[in-house]
Amino acid sequence: MIKCTRRIQFDAGHRVVGHQNKCNFLHGHRYVLEVTVASESLNNLGMVVDFSDMKNVIKNWIDDNFDHSLILYKSDKPIGEKISDWTGQKIYYMDHNPTAENIALHLKTEILPKLFINTSFSIDKIKLYETPNCFVEV
Repeated sequence: MIKCTRRIQFDAGHRVVGHQNKCNFLHGHRYVLEVTVASESLNNLGMVVDFSDMKNVIKNWIDDNFDHSLILYKSDKPIGEKISDWTGQKIYYMDHNPTAENIALHLKTEILPKLFINTSFSIDKIKLYETPNCFVEV
């Protein structure tokens, strides 16, 4: 198995509904996303995937949906709508609390398989840093 990893950075705000500490409040992070793909074979150029192709596909989705947005639990929709109406802020609603774990799971199970349909590689791992010292892996 041959694996390739691409790193993408983005800024986003969120809050964790029901958290008993500061994370219950709106706050932001400089997220670092690492997407690892794997294949048993290489293409005719000797690659699993072109790193620039990975970057373009993933970064376009991130830029359109997560970068400089608020990632909110759908139960926060009334708050998100008020913020968006007042500031024009981009909001991305998730079906689950937007913890690092849930964001990484969402990307691995729902988003990336749709972005990389009909490819010769599989999505092997997602690593999402919420801070330089804290990350999750799926």
